[in-house]
Order: sequence, then structure tokens, then C-alpha cells
Amino acid sequence: MHVITIANMKGGVGKTTLSLLLATELALEGHRVAMLDCDFNQHGAAFADKASIPNFTVIGDVDEDTVLPALRDAKSTHDLVVIDLPGVSSTLALKAFQRSTLVLIPSRPSLPDLRDAIRTNTQVDDAQELRGSPIPRAIVWTQIAPGFESRASRHVRSALDGRGVPVVSVGLMDRVAFREMHITGQVPRQVEPKGSPAENVAALTGAILAALTPATEVV
Repeated sequence: MHVITIANMKGGVGKTTLSLLLATELALEGHRVAMLDCDFNQHGAAFADKASIPNFTVIGDVDEDTVLPALRDAKSTHDLVVIDLPGVSSTLALKAFQRSTLVLIPSRPSLPDLRDAIRTNTQVDDAQELRGSPIPRAIVWTQIAPGFESRASRHVRSALDGRGVPVVSVGLMDRVAFREMHITGQVPRQVEPKGSPAENVAALTGAILAALTPATEVV
């Protein structure tokens, strides 16, 4: 049983989009996936109201008082749980981190966003100390525009040197399809299975799954 938490103390970096794309891609592959929508805006729950995706469930209005019962219930009926956290440091985040198989920290390729990603990583360190065992985590580049390997982006990458924070080998591109899905309730794989957005999601999901091993499962 895996619990993947999507977190960044900064808003607007694509947490909910990443959560939905990952959860729905795995559901379309046949896994039973629950997403806990802990974000104040409840965009994940709004998407689920429009969507028709087998094996995919969103549990909305989850807060620090209800996250543990919601997680226990979801784990009893699903193969995997994705937790979409709000963009703040909170007790809710610490509870989610302590019960995570993997924490993904989305960040746009800019130094201000990366600083917040690093601060989030420090909070995962705090949860790890409380749990008493390692909490795997990784940064995911999001909203990547053409030219990501520009001089500025290489500078952002170099800012991670020596910090020991892994980076997922595939990032999430900046695609219109990822914004339109909130309007249509359809993910790219449903609209154009062979299109570039769908291929990007499949490659990213594969890279994330590669970080999950039986040894990291939680019970």
C-alpha cells in the first residue's frame, strides 16, 4: 500500500494538477486510487464532480482533524492514496508526511519557487525525525516551458547541488491540456491518448513509480 503526498509550502506550483494527473493515470491503468483533497480551493473535488474515470475517487474537505480517519478509510478500499496538501506549513502536512511512502515536491524552475521547495523539504525532515524512519522525497519540475535547459534553468538546477534532494527524471510540461482538464473533467489520455500531453503524463508517472519499491510500502 502506497501513500504519495504532493506538497509545497508555496501555492501556484501545480500541486493539484500533478495530484490529479498522477492519480488518474494510475486509475486508468487499473489501480484503485483515492485522492484526498486537503487544499482550501477544493479544485480536485471539483474535477471529480465532472470526471468519469473508473477506479478513481476524490475525498474532499479533508483537514488536519479528518486526514487520519480519511486515510485509514481510503487505504482499506484502494491500492494507492494521493494526498494533495494546501500551500502552507501545518500540522496537517506533518501528519500526512509521517504516513507517506513518498513525498513529491512540485516546483517551477525558478529560484523563488525552489527556495520554497527546499523549505518544504526541511519540513519533511521534521516529520522524518518524528516518525523515526526515512521518508523518501523528490522534487518534480512543473510548468516547464521550452528552453528549460537555458542558462537560468541550469542555475536553478545547480542550486540543488549538495542538498541531497533527488529530482524526478521527468518533469511536467506547461500544456494547455493540463489547464483545460479542470474545465472538461477529462485528462489528456482520455482526449488524445497519443498526444504529447498524455505521453508526458505517462512518462512522469513511470518515473515516479520507479521510486516506489516494496520496501517503502506502508501499512
